[in-house]
Amino acid sequence: MACDQVSAELIAAATGLHRTSIIRRAEREVWVYATQAVRGGRQRLYWVSTLPAEVRTPVLTHIAKAEAARAKELAAGMATGAKVALTARIDARAAQAARQMGLANFMKLPEAGKQRAEAKAALLALWRRWLQASNLPKTRGTELFCHEYNAGRIEVPAWVRETRPHVSPNSLDNWSKELSTEGLARLAGRAGHHRKGCGIIDTTPGLKDFVLGVLVEYPHVSAKVIMRGIKARFDASLHPSYRTLQRFLATWKEGNEQVFTAVINPDAWRSRFQSAAGSASENIVRLNQRWETDSTKGDLILADGQRHIIVGVIDVFSRRLKLHVSRTSSSAAVCSTLRRAMLDWGVPEVLVTDNGSDYVSHHVLRVVDALEIDHDLAPPFTPEHKPHIERVFGTFCRDLVELLPGYIGHSVADRKDIEARRSFAQRLMKQGGEPVEIRMMPEELQTFCDRWTDTVYAHDGHSGLNDRTPWEVAAAWTGPVQRIADERALDVLLAPAADGNGARTVTKKGIRLDNTYFNAAELGGLEGQDVTVLLDDADIGEVFVFDLDGNFVAKAVAPERTGISRTELAVARKAHQKEAVNAAKAELKAAAKRADTKNLVRDILMERGRAAGKVATLPRPATPYSTEALVQAGRAARAADPQAPIVSPTVAARREALRVAAETEQAKPAPVVQLETRETRFRRALAVQDASLAGTASAEDLAWLERYRKTPEFRSTSQTYADFGDAALTA
Repeated sequence: MACDQVSAELIAAATGLHRTSIIRRAEREVWVYATQAVRGGRQRLYWVSTLPAEVRTPVLTHIAKAEAARAKELAAGMATGAKVALTARIDARAAQAARQMGLANFMKLPEAGKQRAEAKAALLALWRRWLQASNLPKTRGTELFCHEYNAGRIEVPAWVRETRPHVSPNSLDNWSKELSTEGLARLAGRAGHHRKGCGIIDTTPGLKDFVLGVLVEYPHVSAKVIMRGIKARFDASLHPSYRTLQRFLATWKEGNEQVFTAVINPDAWRSRFQSAAGSASENIVRLNQRWETDSTKGDLILADGQRHIIVGVIDVFSRRLKLHVSRTSSSAAVCSTLRRAMLDWGVPEVLVTDNGSDYVSHHVLRVVDALEIDHDLAPPFTPEHKPHIERVFGTFCRDLVELLPGYIGHSVADRKDIEARRSFAQRLMKQGGEPVEIRMMPEELQTFCDRWTDTVYAHDGHSGLNDRTPWEVAAAWTGPVQRIADERALDVLLAPAADGNGARTVTKKGIRLDNTYFNAAELGGLEGQDVTVLLDDADIGEVFVFDLDGNFVAKAVAPERTGISRTELAVARKAHQKEAVNAAKAELKAAAKRADTKNLVRDILMERGRAAGKVATLPRPATPYSTEALVQAGRAARAADPQAPIVSPTVAARREALRVAAETEQAKPAPVVQLETRETRFRRALAVQDASLAGTASAEDLAWLERYRKTPEFRSTSQTYADFGDAALTA
């Protein structure tokens, strides 16, 4: 998608950066761009040729890859039949072009010459088909074709082989070039070289290219110098006569006037030959729809000995014109010209400028953006993009300007003629009677420009307006006109920014500018923030301060320059700062209250409890475990105990009964006693919290939870559990 302008989105995609970073860098480095209306707002399109090298290279690579991908997709989608048809069409067009270029001369050739030309043409067609069918690289395919043809293994009509029994790769390349550039007659050879296009310069390989190459590189070179170059580069047998070279140069220049003019004078070519179908103003249907502006150096030397710049702006619809005289073409001069035009005519919809530094400066771009004017930036070296202002400059310079004192002519030749006439007049005068030319002051030239545009140009019929005058067209317009009612607001907007594009940071002392601090009460509370500072041309002691969103903040003053009390200003600013800071603090406190941040810890614990309490495990009741082996082992162990003394049978029976009763009681499961630990207590707390949220907790559990939450154990375990989860309970 070859294009001259790209969006920030495309640059971001090509460089891998964020779109916001691209826009910020573009504003910081003042990249050249044009604005375009899109749905929902406006879009900036940056000129690829003016981007920094480290940005331009990936952008061009990105575009090239996109082009290659689309071409690859197109090629992949072509069927075999489509390829054959395309090849046939290309061959047909080449043959048709060849017939058109050389048919007339070919018909004048003798039969032998025609046969030579036709044989070569047949071999060229056969060679092209061979390359297409073999699918080999051109060099390898050509070598193989020549080898097979010379060996007689390629079938051709007998008269072709009879005429050209052998062929070489160089011959095929030369014939192909000659056929495409000079037609079929050239393939006949040097026979009939006396005819047009068949002379020694035309037919000698490389000689014509050398002569034309020197002519293009050095358009004003003489035939004598070219002849010396031929003798230095070519064999003596190939040298044309000096007269032949002169005739060739004259004939070629006459037959290629447009091309030669484009080489030696591109501006003259645009004026005389460039296609101008339609009208540059055919789509302009409203007053102030499109303005063009540019600068030119006046053809006058003023009283200070300098040629001043004239900045002009023209409304394309009505052809109204404003001219502004300035020592140099600067952004301030451009803005002054726009100010006068906007106060008299209204605000334009589109402003067309070139890419000169004065027209793409931060000052001009800021003004155009602030007024929401579309900025149409002409590509480099394209004066035809703004033809109306270019043409009106010529009208101005060739009108009454030629009658003004200090006029020096429109060109070097004009100036030499004027100086020669002046010198001749001085020689005619008597001794001591040297004339003194009284030149104009810049103010006088400005007055002249205003009178000429308002009383002469505005009331002359214009061919582009159907012989109506600019004044008549503007007066007849009944549609709406966007006008700026507040002239002072426009002055502030057009004010130049402080150095560094006006960027400053508000400090405790104010805004530092030109080794002076500017202060205002409204700056209180903005300490540490970046602002934009515009200068007041009418008062060096005051500046205009805007925030980065373009909102007006204050008119700051320098006490040393204005006589205002520094103490009073400091007190006022401190009061404003206190008020602003207190208001901000109150808003923050209100936000904290609305967010209920004091209970944040409780909410975190409850949320973590809900997540972890459902998987907590508590000690389970114990079940007695015994086997016959264990019973017998126990009896064996007790058998080793000391023997009791012998007792009576009655006592023995009573003791045996007691023993059996004891063993029976021992066989019953022992009650399980659960011991409370830090883990069980905390897990119980989590379970009670869940039950409280579900509305199923008992009053006893809630009372226990309230007491437990006040203990140090709960607070420390809660913090650890929030950081480490279950691992904190098992550590």
